This record gives sequence, structure tokens and C-alpha cells, in this order.
Amino acid sequence: MNSIESFSFVITFLLGGIILIGLFVILIVLKSTSLYRSRFFLAIALFGLIQHLFTYLLFTTQLIKQWPNLFGIGYPLLFLVGPCFYLFVHSYGEVSFRLKKIDGIHIFPFLAMLIFFLPRYVDSAQEKLEIITYYYEILPNGPVAFSDWLQASLHLVLLLVYSSMALVLVHKRDKKNSVLLKRFSILLIVLSFAEIVLQTGFLLAGASAITTEIVLAGLMSITILLLGYWIVDIKQVLPVLEGKKYKTSPLSDKQSQNIQNLIHAFFEEDKKYLDPDLKIADMANSLDIPSHHISQVLNEKMNSSFYDLINQHRIRKAKDMLGSGAIEKLSVQAIGQECGFSSKTSFYRAFKKYTSMTPIEYVKKVP
Repeated sequence: MNSIESFSFVITFLLGGIILIGLFVILIVLKSTSLYRSRFFLAIALFGLIQHLFTYLLFTTQLIKQWPNLFGIGYPLLFLVGPCFYLFVHSYGEVSFRLKKIDGIHIFPFLAMLIFFLPRYVDSAQEKLEIITYYYEILPNGPVAFSDWLQASLHLVLLLVYSSMALVLVHKRDKKNSVLLKRFSILLIVLSFAEIVLQTGFLLAGASAITTEIVLAGLMSITILLLGYWIVDIKQVLPVLEGKKYKTSPLSDKQSQNIQNLIHAFFEEDKKYLDPDLKIADMANSLDIPSHHISQVLNEKMNSSFYDLINQHRIRKAKDMLGSGAIEKLSVQAIGQECGFSSKTSFYRAFKKYTSMTPIEYVKKVP
């Protein structure tokens, strides 16, 4: 095996492995009912990144020369990554989220690119091979046309714009969700900005196509691995894995029942849920029980997560206050704060999740 074949084998092994990991993460996302409809937007965004990594694989190994009909087949999907990620952030945690007519504007870049690429899809293999040869041999040695830069970077500019918009939107989220969503947004901002800068530099410097693809594929791989790690690791976001996690737990049924009783007492008697900064570690310290045992009981016995249980108690108190006429003395935001919510936005979101109404609508319907 010569050095070129060895290089191709290593690249295929590494990028192929990351692609498989990415596809596994997509399956996890789609199985997570806790993400509601937002899981579909996240899955599409991830798939767009993964299929582009497959394109990098074809070019770095030069397999694209053997399979020229695959050239450009997934390019329009790149124009769904930014919009779908933004819609994921926008719909995150919203049980009743529905797309509006105005949201159709987000799919316009994808449709425009799809129409633009339709003639290329029907080109012969020889015609596609000529374009591939131009990419490999002519482009690095000649002046770079603006159209070449635009075709290589337009989807990255779009991703940069949408991930920046998503980061702005994250600041309106409640404290529980903001850290994860902020990580996602910043990561995609860094990825898109770095690839725009590097791709522009490579084009202007006349770097080889192989060098360009290897560096950009490396950045894309790191992004997919980080996204996958954060998605699978954050159990309160994707509790779909929790069931298998506790198979080897030493807790007996009696111990689980005792912990469940203590959890009920913690919320009902002590009313600790009124603390907006309450965390599962605080409950664990108060009850002198390991936090992973509390998580197990919540998921297996109570079919809930820590934050869901907190919000259920908070909304119950809010309904009592609204039903007793508190709205005549206090604002909606003040009632939310009295019930333990850190902001008016988080109060409205949680109230609508559990009642399918806003607080004002609830007041009008309840005598």
C-alpha cells in the first residue's frame, strides 16, 4: 500500500467514524420526545452538517473522481442548517409550537439553491468530472473569481447570520436552557466564521484543494463531535437514555419509594420550589441523598425530570394565585416571581406548557 492509499484509508476511517457518530446522535435526537417538534429542526441541521462532512470525505480521498454523479448532490441542504438551527432555538421547549406563514422565508435559500442546482443534477458524469477537475487543478493555480468564492462561502455566511440570530434569541430563554443553547450558537458562529476566513485565505493563496478540504473537514468534525457530546451528555435535555442508565443501580424498590416520599415532602412541605435558583444538587444536599439516586427515582418512578417537577409545583401555585384574584393586586410578572420563576418569559412558557393557556387567558376562563 503506497502513501496515497494509506492517507486515503486513514481519512476514510476517521471521517467515516465521525459520520456514523453523527448519524447516531440524530437518532437520539429524533427519539427524544422531550424536545417536542424542535427535535426535527435540530435533526435536519445536524444532517446538513454530516452530509457536508461526507462531501469532504469524497474530495479528500478523491473518490469523487470515481463517483462524479455524487458531485453537488447535497449542496442545497447546507442552506437548511442555519435556518433549522434558528428554528430549533426558537421552538425549544414549546409544546404547542407551530410554524407560521412568515417562517416560510427561512426555507427560501434552500429552494433557491435547489432550483439553481437542478441543471447540474441532470449533467452527464463527464460534464461533472470536468467541473471536479477544474476544482482540483485549475482553481488553485489561477485568479479566484468572486463567483467561486461566493459558491464556496455563501452557505457559511448564511449559517453565521442565523447562528448569531439564535444567540440573540437565547438571551430571552430562562436560565435552565440558556447554557446549552448558548453553547450550540457560539459553536456554530465560530465554525462558520473560521471556515469563511480559512476558505477565503486558501482561495487567495492558491492552496491545493486537498489541503483546503482536510483543514475544513477537521473543523467540521470537531463541531459535530462537540454537538454530539453536548446533546447526549445533557440528560435533562435528552432523558431518552436514562432508562438504560440505571439498570445496574443498587436501589431497591423500598429505597426508591422512600426517596420518592422525601421528594414529595421536599416540595409540598418545604416549598423549596419557590427558590428560582434551586438545583438538583440543593435537593440532594438537603435530603442527604446522592443526586444520581434522585434522578433515577424521578425518571423511573415519577416519570418526570427535576425541572419538570419544579415547574409543575410552581404552575399549581400560580393557578391558585390567579384563581384567588391576585391578578387584581399583582402583575403577571410579579405572580411568576412569587411562584419561583426568574423571568416573565419563563413563567409564560411554563404556564402555557402545562395549561395550554397564557396566565391572562386562564384568568378569563376560570371563575
